[in-house]
This record gives sequence, structure tokens and C-alpha cells, in this order.
Amino acid sequence: MTNLPSQPAADRSKYILLTPNGAKALSVVAIGSLYAWFVLKLFLTTETPVLQLIVGALGLIGVLSSVVMFLCTYSFVANAPDKYLDEREIQDRNAAYMRAYIYAVSMLLVGYIASDVVGKVYSGFEVTPEVLTNYLNLALFTCLIMPATILAWRDRSPVD
Repeated sequence: MTNLPSQPAADRSKYILLTPNGAKALSVVAIGSLYAWFVLKLFLTTETPVLQLIVGALGLIGVLSSVVMFLCTYSFVANAPDKYLDEREIQDRNAAYMRAYIYAVSMLLVGYIASDVVGKVYSGFEVTPEVLTNYLNLALFTCLIMPATILAWRDRSPVD
């Protein structure tokens, strides 16, 4: 479906305009810091304040950069109705959602298998509600920005 002349153009000014390279860098920071936060929090056994501060900062950086990524123009394309997008943007958006869906299902599958296998292999390790909550936070924020991240990485616009 193409834009009809009688339809108003979508207001993209409400979204944060990021260059393709800026969006790519922000997505790496967001996803990387969220994964680092989860892994460090999972294995954090000491009450070292400095280490807890670093882990907390990683989580905060991950969440804040995820929010910025979610509010960027790539997120507009990922969430806009068809009437505001051209045919290429619709195809890119649909492909990004399919890949994001595969990522989300993989996250759930890995979490389910890991919780079962790790408990059997390491008898001293137990999947606590806190670990599950941290994993769901990781899945939520990474899945939230995954369509916009995929669109940024697949952007075929000229190099900035």
C-alpha cells in the first residue's frame, strides 16, 4: 500500500532522529550492557559495593539507551500503521518483526532450557525468582528495541 495524497503525512518529529550509525552504536550499547548486567548480576556473589555499583550502572545504561532506541525514528517505522509507510518500509518492517519474533522465541526457549539444564548440571545452583525476574527484564528490554535495532542495522540509506 502506498501513501495516498489525501492522507496526512505522519509526524516523525516526535521521535529522536538518529543517524544509521548512531542507532547501530546505541543498539550495541543497549543490548551489550543489558546482557553484561544480567551475566554479572547472575554471578555476583560478593557484597562488594564497587562491583554492585558497576553492575547497577550497566543496568541503568542498558535501560536508558533502550528507551532512547525505542523513541528513535527507526521505532516509528517499526510501529507505524501501513498508511504512513512506503512499500519498502513496510517490507523492511515486516522482515524486522519476523526476526524480532525469532529472537523473542529463542530467548524464551534458552531461558526455559537453561533453567532446567543448569539446575541438573550444577547441583548448587538454583533458579531463584530474582534470577527469573532479571532474565525477564533482559528479555523485555531487548525484545522491545529489537525491531528498531534490526531496521537500523538493515538500513540501506546512504552512509552518514
